[in-house]
Amino acid sequence: MKSALIIIDMQNGFLNPESPLCIKGARATLPACARVIRACRRAGIPVIFVNRAYRADGSDVEHTRRQVWAAGGKPLTPGSTGPLSVENPPEFERSPQDYEIIKPRYSAFFQTPLDLLLRRLNVDTVLLTGTTTPNCIRTTCYDAISLDYSVVALEDCCSSNTQEIQQANLLDMGNVGAVIRSSAGFLRELDGGRLSIRPVRPGDLDRCAAIEAACFPPEQAASREAVQARIAAYADHFLTGELDGTIVGFVMGPVIRQETIADEMFDDTSCHDGKNPWQSVFSLAIHPDWQGRGYGRELLDALIAQSRREGRRGVTLTCLERKLAYYQSFGFENRGVSRSVHGGAVWYDMALPL
Repeated sequence: MKSALIIIDMQNGFLNPESPLCIKGARATLPACARVIRACRRAGIPVIFVNRAYRADGSDVEHTRRQVWAAGGKPLTPGSTGPLSVENPPEFERSPQDYEIIKPRYSAFFQTPLDLLLRRLNVDTVLLTGTTTPNCIRTTCYDAISLDYSVVALEDCCSSNTQEIQQANLLDMGNVGAVIRSSAGFLRELDGGRLSIRPVRPGDLDRCAAIEAACFPPEQAASREAVQARIAAYADHFLTGELDGTIVGFVMGPVIRQETIADEMFDDTSCHDGKNPWQSVFSLAIHPDWQGRGYGRELLDALIAQSRREGRRGVTLTCLERKLAYYQSFGFENRGVSRSVHGGAVWYDMALPL
């Protein structure tokens, strides 16, 4: 099986609320789409942007949207920039190796060279992402199946104006033979499955420091020197996750005496003692290129399992309010606003009794 990733209509004119053609759910899919694009490039999967562009005089605009298009500032005209433009968002970091096709109507196959390009690339499976699910994604799906391609639609990389529309159309595509799956599941399979989890080694310092810096703002991130000190002090409680020899993330923290983390511990590794009862979590960090695949959950599960084997009383951490539900899904209990003022943020104490 050889796949190609197709990104449909992810352009400012469909993403920006200032545009009359904006799709309400499209912007929220940008992070997932960007992760899939980066992963496919790394894996050598062709990345094909299928975009829309209209003549400035509107002579090629669908008659059903011509009035809205004209009254709304004539979005998606060739060479345009700004909120109504034909441009793809900067999150996608367009690469010279990407392909681009301009389509005149909903389907990526209708009056375009897409079928020829796919056959020249020996592609037999198309990965569909973009907007909108009921129009462009769905018609492309049906045309692809009619042309004997296998179809995989990445549900969280597609969008509609409402969740009801989204789910109904995904169901219909699944009923005609498309495979509907999450981007996280696809990316995990692309990466080869589960992480290889092991204790950190001194030679991992540069990679771990780079991941820490990429995942946290400067006022919260541990410095390279701090990461080095932590590796030296408690390597057995600093677990890294590898894929094909590349560290993609880590979870780490000292074993401490008390149930809550104090700010002075971040700069003082002497708080660690293997005889203490509480495993702390100072950092759970996945490099941005590998986020959204569930690797953070695998790493934290591994540290929790290790804590059980070691007979700890529990695992403790602090988190921002937006992360409360994530950690509660592991069984952590919210102990309320923390005394920590690390990085000038408001933190919550979370504890998982074992």
